[in-house]
Formats: sequence, structure tokens, C-alpha cells
Amino acid sequence: MEIGNFVLNKILSPKGIIVSNNIFMTLALGLTIINLLEFSKDSQNKLKWGLRILAIVLIPLGLLTEGGIALIPFILITYFFRGNMKKTIIGYSILSILLFIMSFQQMDTLEMTINMLMFNSDFLLILVVPFILLYNGERGPNNKFNKYLFYVFYPLHLWLLAIIEYVIS
Repeated sequence: MEIGNFVLNKILSPKGIIVSNNIFMTLALGLTIINLLEFSKDSQNKLKWGLRILAIVLIPLGLLTEGGIALIPFILITYFFRGNMKKTIIGYSILSILLFIMSFQQMDTLEMTINMLMFNSDFLLILVVPFILLYNGERGPNNKFNKYLFYVFYPLHLWLLAIIEYVIS
């Protein structure tokens, strides 16, 4: 996706259109942190603590990724509380409250305040809880189409929207 963004940005930049979205970087960072924590479980004492410290040091890199300030903590809550839905939902709720507190600013009017909150909407991640509760724990259909659908759809739809913006501007 990063290569596609680079190429498209070179083409579209004369009109100031930039595609910077790349959720895959956030997911890769979250997976790296989880893997370091998992590897630390089977490691000897010095290596165990080295891997854990490295995982902790990587967490702030989430601020450099698309969804990091909300998604890296979300990923870690999901990882640490897997198997205990009550603790997971409490963790998501606390995260949502913290994100709301971090993003809230009283504006001159209610409309301006709501617009600001819709722009800084990471706290709304709590809205995924009903969908998580609907998950039955079973893997969905396992075929190549389903496997690659979102890996292809996610970048393509962003690129298509950027191209449409370029054409109409």
C-alpha cells in the first residue's frame, strides 16, 4: 500500500491531493508488539525482559501510524484480556473515556463542539462492542476471495476516492 500511495501521490500532488492512509502499518506494529510479548514467555530471564522492554518501547511508535493512538491500546486490550469479555469491554470503555477526555475541547457553540468531536472521533471505538459481542468465536469462510478481499479493497477504495477527487477538482 505504501508503494501505491507513493506513486499516486506523485501523480495527484499537483492538485494537493495526498493519500496518507495506511492502517496496515498500525496493524503490523500491533502484531510486532504482541509477537515480542509472546516470544518473551518462552525466553530466558535476560532475553525475556529485553523482549518485554522492546515491546513497551515500540508502543509510542503508534503515534506515527494512522490509527495508533487508539488502535495500539485497543489491540493490547484485546490481547491481554482475550477470553474474558467482561474485562475486555471494561478496557475498551476506559480507553474510550480517556480518548474522549484527550480530544474534548469546549468550543464557542454546541455545533462547533460536536463538529470537533466528530473530527476527533477516536473515542467512538466503544461502538464496536455490540459487534464484538455478536461474534460467535468461529472462523468465517476460508477461501482466497475472503482472505484477500480487504487487503485489496482497503487500498483500492482509498485510491479510487483520491482519483475521483482529482478528476472533479
